[in-house]
Amino acid sequence: MTAQIIARTRPDTAGTEDANRRLGAHLLEVVRRQDAAIPADRRAPRTVAQMRARLAAAAQGDVCPICEYWQCRCGQASTAPASRTAPRAGAV
Repeated sequence: MTAQIIARTRPDTAGTEDANRRLGAHLLEVVRRQDAAIPADRRAPRTVAQMRARLAAAAQGDVCPICEYWQCRCGQASTAPASRTAPRAGAV
């Protein structure tokens, strides 16, 4: 039996390169078609640039203009930044 395994020839690989190329093209077409069917706001970011752009857009509307935290802490005087709570010089 081991002689049969050793004597076995390798299958012809001339047609596999073309088959692999066609399979790759087909899979790429299917992926692009499926991606196009997903609404833009529901599409997951795939690159770091897309992730950063999405995070920057999300952070734009969430930051409190007074305390500059994403979740407003204006009512908590102990956690507000020191520069915002310090009294002005000359103020009585």
